[in-house]
Amino acid sequence: MSKFISFLFVVLLLQSVDAQQPQQPQQPQRQNQGRQRTITVEQIMQQLPEGVTFIPDIAYREGNEAWKLDLAMPTERGETPRPALVFIHGGGWRGGDKRRGGFLRPTIGYAAKGYVCVTVNYRMLDEAPITACVEDVKNAVRWLRAHAGEYNIDPERIGASGNSAGAHLAVMLGVCPPSAKLEGDGPYQEYSSMVQAVVASATPTDFLSAMSDRQRNQQRARPPRKNELRLESEEVRAKTSPVTYASADAPPILLVHAISDRTVGVYHSDKLVKALREAGAKNVSYILLGDESGHGAFQRNIAFTEPAREAFFNRVLKPGE
Repeated sequence: MSKFISFLFVVLLLQSVDAQQPQQPQQPQRQNQGRQRTITVEQIMQQLPEGVTFIPDIAYREGNEAWKLDLAMPTERGETPRPALVFIHGGGWRGGDKRRGGFLRPTIGYAAKGYVCVTVNYRMLDEAPITACVEDVKNAVRWLRAHAGEYNIDPERIGASGNSAGAHLAVMLGVCPPSAKLEGDGPYQEYSSMVQAVVASATPTDFLSAMSDRQRNQQRARPPRKNELRLESEEVRAKTSPVTYASADAPPILLVHAISDRTVGVYHSDKLVKALREAGAKNVSYILLGDESGHGAFQRNIAFTEPAREAFFNRVLKPGE
């Protein structure tokens, strides 16, 4: 297969695309804990498109409220197994929830387009170290494969998508092999935790580097928080960095990043693209946004980025359909 690496530099006009975005349900205010209050199951059911089945709060592992996912799928089973997508929320590994609009909305939207989709929660840094975040989402993918027959999933056609911290975890699902020893001690160890396609935006890729120039300055001004990455050893930071695992075996990846991102510096995506290219990865696409949309570039440019994500997943996970 010929090497395929596309690099897109997109300079967008400084105009809002908010009016083109689907509206999110109004969200209640944030709780004291990292987990956030979100839309209720009853509200989801009231808004669910015809032909989509929604199953809330499935435990992909017992013993912790964080180990749950919501699943959406076509109500009609279909004659052949369907591709699946895993959506992973962001929030700096400290906040967020599987039902935030930017992750629940595509979970339901792609189910209406023929995918079996899950949106996943995982332990956060207030409870566990960064390695646990990786282990949890890997466990969720293994659960998905273990239940492929029940939900009519093709285990060889699974993709992952996330933003920021969720993007980091999505990319780890694509590039981090079992030999990294980040599978954790959860169930379904006989199944692979790796995915076949990744779309990630504003992705932290190298924990041996500062997250951004702004973060470097902020850290100097305050004491570290529990399980903060800067407290981890160099070995752990390298072990949980996607760039560590760049190889020719990487699955198709689409990265999205804005030059104006002051939360996760664009150099994180630059590094991963360069490392994958040098390692011989065959399918790496990079959308580099030249506007002022910053860390929320994917959502702020949703009229452009969502069709790009959909086209990518359709090309990789639905070839010939």
